[in-house]
Formats: sequence, C-alpha cells, structure tokens
Amino acid sequence: MASGLLGVLLLASGPAQAHDHQIPDTVLKKGAKGLQAGTLVRESSWNRATGEDECVNESAVYRTRFPEADSVAAGAKLRVRIFKTQRPDSFEIAAYRAVDEEGEPSGEARLLSRTLERVVVDGKTVGWDAVFFVKNPGRDYYLISEGRWQDREGCGGDQFAFWSHHVETRGATS
Repeated sequence: MASGLLGVLLLASGPAQAHDHQIPDTVLKKGAKGLQAGTLVRESSWNRATGEDECVNESAVYRTRFPEADSVAAGAKLRVRIFKTQRPDSFEIAAYRAVDEEGEPSGEARLLSRTLERVVVDGKTVGWDAVFFVKNPGRDYYLISEGRWQDREGCGGDQFAFWSHHVETRGATS
C-alpha cells in the first residue's frame, strides 16, 4: 500500500524536471489544460557524465507514431511545454497533414511559426513553452517538434530529441 501511495504522489506532482543529462519531457497544452504528453519519435542523442572526465552519449532511434488526436478550434493558441530549465538553442515544430498506412508522416512538412516563453514558478525557471497557432479548420495537424541544446554539465556537445503530438481542428474560434 505504501508503494501505491508513493506512485500516486509522484503522478500528482507532474512531470519530473529534466537535468541536463536527461531528455526533457514535453506536453502539448491549450491554456492551462494539458492535452497530451510528447512521445519520443525519430531519434535522440543525449550526453551524460559517468565520472570525472568521462562521458557517455546515449543515442536512440524511435518508431514515429502519433497519439489519438485532441480536437481544438481552428485558430487555437497551443504550446509545447518543455520541462527543462535551460533555454533550447533551437526548437522547431513541423506540421504534416497526413500519415501513411504505417503511421509515418506523409507529404511535405510545414514549419509553424512559434515563440519561446519562459515558464516561471516561484521566481525560478522550470521550463519553456513553444507557443504556436493551428489556423486551418477541418484538418489534422501531425506535429513533430525538435529541440536542441548544448550540454552544460561537463560533457559538451550537441543534444537533441524529437517529440510527436496530434490535434485536429474544427470551426474557427469566435
């Protein structure tokens, strides 16, 4: 019972804050509401120190897949919350209109215009929001975001990961 309670407390506290040696979690949000956790897709490459002057690079290749769509109004302001205190060196969000029979994005990706906003709690940065809009009514947005950071905990080098989200738009906002 004690371990069950601990699990409930951990879930209630929200996503863990990512240290530099961990790939950060992401969540797609509309206002204060969390719509979907980001799913790692395509690939990631992350560095971590294993001892004094020793580092390991952990690289992985993932199957690209998308969650079930959340419905939002056309023109909705959305945000991908990145649970990492360090500002991304770059963060892009690509939108695809469709996926093929294997669930892979098909067609040409369109990079969405986005801004980065600091997420502050009790005066401390706890993450970053990549804020963007989904403008076209009646369409699926298969989203793949890519974040890149320079390692700052002793290993150096470029670190990156890709996450997927999925929304469909209905009529325009009023």
